[in-house]
Amino acid sequence: MHTKHNFPESTVDYARIVGRCREGIAVLKGGQIAYANDAFCAMAGREHHALLGQRFFSLVDAQDQSKAESGYLDICAGKTPAEPWEMQLPGPADPTWVEMDMSLLESVPVPLVLVSLLDTTAKREALHEVTRLNDRLESILHSMHDVVVSFSAADRRILAINPAAEQLFGIPLRTLAKAREDDLLGFVHPDDREVVQAFYRDLSSEEYGELEYRIVRANRKVRWVRDEGYIVYCRKRDVQRMDHVIRDITEEKKAVEALHRSEQKYRDFFHGTKDMAFCLTPDGIFLDINDAGIELLGFSGKEEALRSEVNRFFELDSTRAEILAELNEQGFVANKHVRLRAISGASLELDVTARAKTDDAGYLLYYEGIATNITQAMEDQRNRVLRNAAGGMCHYLNTHLMQIMNAQAGMEEELDEIDEELLKAATAEDKDAAWADGRDVVRSYSRDIGRACRKVSDVTRAFNSAFLTYREEKYLDKAILDIFNAPSSATAG
Repeated sequence: MHTKHNFPESTVDYARIVGRCREGIAVLKGGQIAYANDAFCAMAGREHHALLGQRFFSLVDAQDQSKAESGYLDICAGKTPAEPWEMQLPGPADPTWVEMDMSLLESVPVPLVLVSLLDTTAKREALHEVTRLNDRLESILHSMHDVVVSFSAADRRILAINPAAEQLFGIPLRTLAKAREDDLLGFVHPDDREVVQAFYRDLSSEEYGELEYRIVRANRKVRWVRDEGYIVYCRKRDVQRMDHVIRDITEEKKAVEALHRSEQKYRDFFHGTKDMAFCLTPDGIFLDINDAGIELLGFSGKEEALRSEVNRFFELDSTRAEILAELNEQGFVANKHVRLRAISGASLELDVTARAKTDDAGYLLYYEGIATNITQAMEDQRNRVLRNAAGGMCHYLNTHLMQIMNAQAGMEEELDEIDEELLKAATAEDKDAAWADGRDVVRSYSRDIGRACRKVSDVTRAFNSAFLTYREEKYLDKAILDIFNAPSSATAG
């Protein structure tokens, strides 16, 4: 927009004045616009020809007209001009915010007043955005559980502190807001105060620091905090303030200490138990194994164990596959009977309880568990089974052996009686009668012996058939011999 210069007649060099001004400039003659530069026309949203002769106050927003007219009349009356003030020029589109200043050019014959307008729309929008961001930041700070506090670099007074400080230190926020750095350090535990003071003192040179220490609240309870300090600079790189974010980590400390205690208990158990404790990769390689496990499997030391995999020790691959399937499906196995073969070749029977350790996403990290050596216990148990079975069999055999022995004794008695009868017999008929009677009795005893022998034979066959299902073990032969060599079996009946 090009403005035609049409200044009212005057001794003042308006052209020179306007040439040096970048603001919107207008000259009011009797309250009407006698001149307006391009910047003024742009702020008002009007063409130059439409502004000349128009009453200036008609351009001002209704709520600002009274103040603008009052200022104009004061200037015309020769009063000291007021400080510039902000107002709105409605315009055809969005309103324009301007900072207006008035000054008297001539008072007679008609007052000439110079109006200077500085467009502050962008400034107001930026200020509004800053205010909005400050409000949001303040809302965030007020909702935080961490204490945020700013200290002046000059005198160490508290410039700002959020409400979380009241909860942490246990005193009203209004008291803390008037405090200084030394007052805040007064809450530090006496045993930690020296190192905390050094941390605050050295922050200006370190620019950033972090420290964990204890504080003592107003109710005398001790809390652990983590203090992060930052240096904030202004444009000239001079220290402007020191900001601290102080977080209550008491529960975190307790959890960490509890975890350490739990880990220590686990380590004590892992290395102290007489059972084999182990930790395996998903591929079965030993991540860790205790001394009891090293001795049980026959490793020369832990280094050898950590180079080995457990798969080589399984006597049956089917058992390993079964355990892995159960671990992957259920996440654990409990009291699983497993047969392993040690490096020495000795067969081992173990009771295994293990679990699959996964991360939060369910990804398998490793397997861990306990294996109890039950080789001797299983051997003892099988011996007890054998003894019980053999004992029952012996009782059954003794019954029929008693019948055989009784029949044998009866036969001998009958034969003795036959001999006596034959000696007494005078005739052949008497001898034949004695043999006939004796023969019937002996045959009866013989039948009894046959029946008893068949029963004994049935028992021995059943016993032999039962033990065909057992694996051949040296201890089985020894156990059976011990049973049958016992005096009670040899003298049965």
